Amino acid sequence: MKPLDPKLLRHASAARRYVLLTAGLGLGMVALTVLQARGLARLLGHAREVAGGPEALLWLGGVWLLRAALAGLQEWTGKRSAHRVIAQLRAGLLARLASRSEREGTSAGGVAQVELATRGLDALQPYLEGYVPQLLLTALATPALLVCVWRADPVSAVLMAGSLPLIPLFMVLVGRFTREATVRQLASMQQLSARVLDLITGLATLRALGRHRGVAAQVLALSEAHARTTLQALRRAFLSSFVLELIATLSIASVAVGIGLRLLEGAMPLETGLFVLLLAPEVYAPLRQVGALFHASAEGAEAAAQAIARLEAPQAAHGTLAAPPLTSGTLELRDVSVATRDVGRCAPEGLSFVLPLGQGRILGLRGESGAGKSTAMAAMLGLVAPTRGGVFLRPEGTAALPLGSLDLTTYWAQLAWLPQQLHLEPGTVRESVCRGRVIADSALSAAAEATGFDAVVARLPEGWDTKLGRDGQGLSLGQRQRLALTRVLAGDERLLLLDEPTAHLDEVSEKRVLEALKRRARQGTTLLLVSHRARTLAIADAVLTLHSHASSPDTLAEAA
Repeated sequence: MKPLDPKLLRHASAARRYVLLTAGLGLGMVALTVLQARGLARLLGHAREVAGGPEALLWLGGVWLLRAALAGLQEWTGKRSAHRVIAQLRAGLLARLASRSEREGTSAGGVAQVELATRGLDALQPYLEGYVPQLLLTALATPALLVCVWRADPVSAVLMAGSLPLIPLFMVLVGRFTREATVRQLASMQQLSARVLDLITGLATLRALGRHRGVAAQVLALSEAHARTTLQALRRAFLSSFVLELIATLSIASVAVGIGLRLLEGAMPLETGLFVLLLAPEVYAPLRQVGALFHASAEGAEAAAQAIARLEAPQAAHGTLAAPPLTSGTLELRDVSVATRDVGRCAPEGLSFVLPLGQGRILGLRGESGAGKSTAMAAMLGLVAPTRGGVFLRPEGTAALPLGSLDLTTYWAQLAWLPQQLHLEPGTVRESVCRGRVIADSALSAAAEATGFDAVVARLPEGWDTKLGRDGQGLSLGQRQRLALTRVLAGDERLLLLDEPTAHLDEVSEKRVLEALKRRARQGTTLLLVSHRARTLAIADAVLTLHSHASSPDTLAEAA
């Protein structure tokens, strides 16, 4: 991140006001510093000649108190504005998270973004409270004070101007040296947070499988790695601060030696020498403080850079056209390819097929792991933008509409999706199945009976009103799968996209669920099944095979 990134001012209005206020306070402190140095130099240089010494001391005391008041005001506004800037950035990140469809679920990237919006942005406090004010003070005070020194003693001004660039030069060199450690520190913190969250979420399952001790050791190793990266960053910060302090001290000493020699020779008035000596530390002070505070705020600056990058990341553009009813027409994939993390590889690659709507057809998708089955389904949902090709909805008798031109909320309202990784919200069993929909008790009971979930509800202490934890805690994997299937079958959606619908089910439960899906198809609902199980794909009217490295568009093969 830049020392003061203009993008931060664009994304946080409080930062703009803070910069203007800090600049005004900085100019006032510069003026008071010059007045204080001038008054003290005159008082000491003409101590025997100046009358009214007590009045001069009172005047100097008043200037000092006013300068202290401005410094206190600067600190107060820094804390207040830092909280506001962090709140605005956090609100922007949370709005980005909230704008993502709940159908996207959670991922490691989502956990990292949550960590950035919480703990990560808290580290921005030292950057805004200390580093930014000193940076602005350096830009304003150092040139102004240098001009004052030039008017009093050009020789000292030349010495200062020659040594001042050494401080930012070493700051850049040391900053490059410490940036890598700072990035590693933030990354290790995010990795540790994500791992602990995964551990807490699946702790019951891990204990049941006897694997909790091994995961605990991994978390301990991650925490130790985070501690090591933090100590490395601290060591480099102390080292760089020592280097900058040494340069500034030697520079001030060289100016003082020159002034002392000229005072001995009588080539400089005592008042002028004292004035320059009093201003010399003030010229270097802002740069020294910037160097000292840079490393303390490096983690926060890195967090701000990541936050700005996420706020400016392009979002998937969705149209405004209302989706037509999914009771007729077709859903078409035309040469759809989605790039993977492997350079030059797509999964799926060149996928094309036509899915009739409103005819009760069942299409199966099969293939090796990593062939792109779930990604193809995500593209059909509009959650993933194809790298090549597109997804089109063609109402009967009209032209095809690109999925990107539709208001996806009106499209999602007509379909039901069962993801491979289930994410169940905390709440009662009834709330988890209905998800805000108004479903009659008869339809709810029929769906539960079709999936075998009625037997699960009968064993729960409070039946449908039993409260579940995050991701269905309180139920086994098979029971959660039946709950999710009940959720799908309880509605009246005309398109069902099911990813491994019979996972975690025994043979009897699987047969029961497949019979329910066939009955739903006979009612005119279109189903797309992704599965590795031959029994599940056997109910499909057609099965499409995806290959990991397809060289030509996939073809639709009739199921046996």
